[in-house]
Amino acid sequence: MEQLVAVATFNERDPAERLIARLIEAGFHADLQDESDEQKWKLFNLTPRAHLRVRVHSSEEDRAIAQLGAWKDDPILAEAVHCPECGSSRAQFPQFSRKTIVGALPAALAAAGVIEQDYYCQACQFTWPAQPPGPEPEVDRLNWPKR
Repeated sequence: MEQLVAVATFNERDPAERLIARLIEAGFHADLQDESDEQKWKLFNLTPRAHLRVRVHSSEEDRAIAQLGAWKDDPILAEAVHCPECGSSRAQFPQFSRKTIVGALPAALAAAGVIEQDYYCQACQFTWPAQPPGPEPEVDRLNWPKR
């Protein structure tokens, strides 16, 4: 059986479905995987992010990624989740494994606030925070925060 691989990730359903339609028109076998329930129940993430994954057959992966590169200026792809390091849209949230039960342990720790939930790029293995860091506090000459 042919394995399906993600080539783009979205937070909203509409742009993901429009990208699937474009990929099908271009001759790919594309579908949409919604992992919002998996994020809620397996990974204890009540606000799903990067949960809509556009997938193609593994035999078409390289060709599909090249096609998405050719469409990089398309407004549909602008709505995808992109890695700040390499620009790929093959991201997942949170960064924990979904394939084993061991992935539930860090997910439970993240739900408790012990560790952060980050985005993970499947292309370059870069992780980045879900919330952008806030501004640094203003400090005095001794590097103490000003009040």
